[in-house]
Amino acid sequence: MIQHIKNLENYTNEERTNYIIDFLSTRNIEFKIQPFRYRVLKGRNIIVNHFCKRSCKNLLLLTAHTNKYFSSPGANDNASGVAVLLGIIENLLAREDGKKLGIKIIFFDHEDGLAYLDGSTYYVKHTDTSNISFVLNLDMVGAGNTVAMNPRLNELKHNKYIKRLLESLINLKIEHYSFNLPPLMCEDHMPFEKAKVSALSLNLMPKEDMEYIISRSKASLPSLLKESFVIRFNREKHPMFTMQHRHNDLDTSEFVSENSLSLCEKIVMQIIDFPKK
Repeated sequence: MIQHIKNLENYTNEERTNYIIDFLSTRNIEFKIQPFRYRVLKGRNIIVNHFCKRSCKNLLLLTAHTNKYFSSPGANDNASGVAVLLGIIENLLAREDGKKLGIKIIFFDHEDGLAYLDGSTYYVKHTDTSNISFVLNLDMVGAGNTVAMNPRLNELKHNKYIKRLLESLINLKIEHYSFNLPPLMCEDHMPFEKAKVSALSLNLMPKEDMEYIISRSKASLPSLLKESFVIRFNREKHPMFTMQHRHNDLDTSEFVSENSLSLCEKIVMQIIDFPKK
């Protein structure tokens, strides 16, 4: 998976999308392109239908955004999420039951930069979401071995996929924490959440980053706003390793770990292969 990231970090956003299309085409994977223009930007979502029948209900959506932030190499944010989904596609292709799994995989364009969740927002507004049971969005999953999830899971624990995810994290002995995103930050689960679809974004990070997030869980809104401005304009001074390397020239494959990518892949595959009771 790390090789995908090394390839993608050298590409423009359009070339990143074409890279995924070539990957799918050479493997005869069923997919479609969803071109869109939302606000001022044109983009392309890639929707992989290969692992679900047309009549599938209770769909599991696995998603990641393809674009990077302006001139940043975009290795962890978010070539890492793309690489894990490409690895999962390879795993599912080897299965005899692959087309019966009820899984749809979507690569969203224009999550950040001049955009604000443009690809995922367009998809939600132009799709019947009533057959979606759960959306798991992968974003920044290339560093660390603890799992952060947002939003907080208080209202999602009734969902069977959330139950699978939490039990898998416990079985794998992975430290995890759920939280609501601070002001000025966004991820692609949010348009689904707004449409009343159960959805969350999953991130990997070093333990020290997780501890910092937990320490800030009761911070005041003015304090969080101040911190958000620091993240946006002076990332190198942020105490979190993942934030120091977000949206800047430091977001390279040098700081991405194959172990983290494999751990994320294992988590998702455990959700898919959760033992029936």
